[in-house]
Amino acid sequence: MRDQCKHKLVQNVKTHIDKKILLIRTIGNFLILGAIVSIGFTFWPVGSAFVGHALDNLNGKKYESSAGATSSGQTFGSLLGKEDPNIKVLVPKDPNFSIIVEKIGADATIVPNVDASKKEVYTAALKRGVAHALGTSFPGQPGVTYLFAHSTDTIFNVPRYNAIFYLLNDLVPGDSVVIFFNGKRYNYTVSEKKITEPADVGYFTLKTDEQILVLQTCYPPGTTWKRLLVIAKPVGS
Repeated sequence: MRDQCKHKLVQNVKTHIDKKILLIRTIGNFLILGAIVSIGFTFWPVGSAFVGHALDNLNGKKYESSAGATSSGQTFGSLLGKEDPNIKVLVPKDPNFSIIVEKIGADATIVPNVDASKKEVYTAALKRGVAHALGTSFPGQPGVTYLFAHSTDTIFNVPRYNAIFYLLNDLVPGDSVVIFFNGKRYNYTVSEKKITEPADVGYFTLKTDEQILVLQTCYPPGTTWKRLLVIAKPVGS
């Protein structure tokens, strides 16, 4: 009888331990699965942007900005009588202030005069498009026109705020950037790109009589470790 009671007690303890182990394993598996889903959700926009761009290049698909600020504007190809079925025409989102980067298929509204020192202000602006930094010049004016799309204070904000400029690193000197401002088209050519520290405000505070366009995003995409700056100047300058 005593041996039976002892055996039963051991079995109960073993069963209790097995249940705890099963519970711990189940919780652990859910945590791992949750982490995988969160990572996938966070970096899906980054991956899809790069894959989509690679497929476009593979299929020979290209982007071209419309010549005018509305859908009725002709492309340079149509003006030359050379229509190409592989070219998608990008019409500015807002003729008052928009950016088109043909090489990467970027087409976004620009929100003017955004205070980059106030998080609640620039996060609201970046939900609508690219932000134009308060205090910097507008197209056609001397000085630096500073545009940014980089509000990734946590990785979960990556899909919400950083998608527009994911592919900026693909730009090289000679590539074109088009800005539409007050219904007028401004053409820029990339002159250089550089990776800087987050605290670098050299271009942001630069005083110059030149017309300089600066595009800023986070680097690497999906992080806030560094800043990627693409510098462009008006065509023919």
